[in-house]
Amino acid sequence: MPRSSAVRGRAQSPGDTPRRGGRVNQKMINGMVKMRIEGFTHAEIALRYHVSPRTVRRHTQGVSSQLVHARGNGPVDLMVWGAQQFRGIEQRARLTVHELDFALKTWRKAVLDLDALTREHLEGDVELRRRFLGEIWPAIHLRIDDQRFAQDLPPTGLGS
Repeated sequence: MPRSSAVRGRAQSPGDTPRRGGRVNQKMINGMVKMRIEGFTHAEIALRYHVSPRTVRRHTQGVSSQLVHARGNGPVDLMVWGAQQFRGIEQRARLTVHELDFALKTWRKAVLDLDALTREHLEGDVELRRRFLGEIWPAIHLRIDDQRFAQDLPPTGLGS
């Protein structure tokens, strides 16, 4: 039996049936990850990309533990924070590329040698991070100044 002209001619409105997003491509996954990092929930991302929250969870599975919410004082990446601090020191002390490289490698080793609980506390507390840097910097500073002395160059000019 043929359909009536009323059904055949009527255009579907967007609210009639839920739109299915189709296949998830790499561009969508990148967008989901970016939104997840920015603090959006799985449900909010699912609405944006017209997929299920389960699909979003599957594609952003490894991102959740690395979340840093811009809205709050969440954990920071110790490597990035340390690099920012040493960049400031580099500018004040006029460190060479090799000296900065040495400082960053020493920082990285010190951070990686920490146990997980200590690292977690450092990520969440800026004062602890500053004190930790204060414990690491003197040894780095001394080594850089020793190398400069051996090469007959002026010291960094920064106190220990």
